[in-house]
Amino acid sequence: MCDTVIPRSLYRYGLVGIGSNLVVYCVFVVLIWGAVPPVWAAAICYVFGLGISYLANRRWSFESTAGHRSDLVRFLLAYGVGFVATLGFIFVLTQFLRPEVAQFLNIGLTAAVIYSCLRLFGFGKAKF
Repeated sequence: MCDTVIPRSLYRYGLVGIGSNLVVYCVFVVLIWGAVPPVWAAAICYVFGLGISYLANRRWSFESTAGHRSDLVRFLLAYGVGFVATLGFIFVLTQFLRPEVAQFLNIGLTAAVIYSCLRLFGFGKAKF
């Protein structure tokens, strides 16, 4: 029933994202409390979350039938766009909000950008 309104990949992507981002958010808060600048903390967390996301989304969210070589290129391209987006979002948001609040919003905004790119680039499909 969920697939008729929301694609299963989006639903699963959301669940993977919630779980991994809870962990990554906690790491972000610890880093900024440790005097790491917010943009650097976001960058560190982004890379950490990248590994978790690739493995979980490739296997479960998108049920990939493609080889790692094909998927990894598409994934890294989508996350490259997301990386630029996340740094831009955190830079702008921290001008108006505390870093902890800004990063919370940043997670949702960046997730939407990345999911859109994954679908656009054909992540998880054997042929592009």
